[in-house]
Amino acid sequence: MAELIEAGVWYEARPITVDQGVDRYEALRRGDAEWAIVDPGVERFDREVRAGVDPALWAEPVFGAPTHVLVALHRDAPREALHFIHKLADECELLCFQRPGRHQPAALWQPRRLLRVPVPRMTTEDGSLAHHPTGDDIRDLIGRLDEDNTTAELWREDGSSIKVAFVPAQRRWLVSTGSSTSEQADLSGVADQFQAFAASS
Repeated sequence: MAELIEAGVWYEARPITVDQGVDRYEALRRGDAEWAIVDPGVERFDREVRAGVDPALWAEPVFGAPTHVLVALHRDAPREALHFIHKLADECELLCFQRPGRHQPAALWQPRRLLRVPVPRMTTEDGSLAHHPTGDDIRDLIGRLDEDNTTAELWREDGSSIKVAFVPAQRRWLVSTGSSTSEQADLSGVADQFQAFAASS
């Protein structure tokens, strides 16, 4: 059976980690939704995702409940379809979690209202997220960066942040904070800068 692109959408009152996303998503697939919150955005998402995605792209019927929506796209579905799902979830102020597969890591897209919650956190372009990141978390997320997953940002509780972006023409990593910019030739140096920034809070 071909691998599918499977995702779940639901409401969260606070930011969660990717590992928590895995646990919650698998619980919803098992039918355990007692913990999930009924939110008007879920009904809107359910209605608009059915209307906005070509029915031929669905690998399974959309499953909608008052607390969550589960979707499954064919592996060869265009990226635009997945982008539409992410964007719609954000507009409905819902979290979107993509189930890990053989060729893809778990991914988590938090709605913008959650990203305004002032807790130390680190995110990467592929949707990975860690709250109160430890040194190991920082090195793990920095270690996942490559030419397809090119940016990461770490916020301190005071709202300041440090960001890294890959510069293809120079094959270097550009690290920036509110006051300075520097270049690193490898990700080890990037991780060192991120750890020092986090420790100085």
